[in-house]
Amino acid sequence: MGRFSMWFANLMRGRYGMDQLNRALTIVALIFIVINFFFHTRIINWIAVVLLIYIYCRMFSRNIRARAAENQRYLQFSSGIRSRFGRRSSNAYGTNTRTKDKTHKILKCPGCGEKLRVPKGVGKISISCPHCHTKFTKKV
Repeated sequence: MGRFSMWFANLMRGRYGMDQLNRALTIVALIFIVINFFFHTRIINWIAVVLLIYIYCRMFSRNIRARAAENQRYLQFSSGIRSRFGRRSSNAYGTNTRTKDKTHKILKCPGCGEKLRVPKGVGKISISCPHCHTKFTKKV
């Protein structure tokens, strides 16, 4: 790693970083900047600047719980809008939550209730929970 990369990694340690809400706000800010190229109004310019300042404040924030709660509220709001327009919802990692995994099955550990992903079609298998180390046998 170069000097700048190490410096930036140290700067971002313990900070919130980017999430879906920041990405959406960045797109909105860029739209305001493009509109400002054509209409040259101060209000659009100030809106874009305030949005960019808010994005950077969220990104460099050390209050991770508050930023994650804001992001969750945004994801709940946007999933309602996306479902109206026929788009599938996605989880925090951007992957689709509605697709079914055809090669694996999700089982619950009888000890701790943790979800475990096991391969399908192998018959009767002995499973050891990595969290509570409970051993149990299931047919999959």
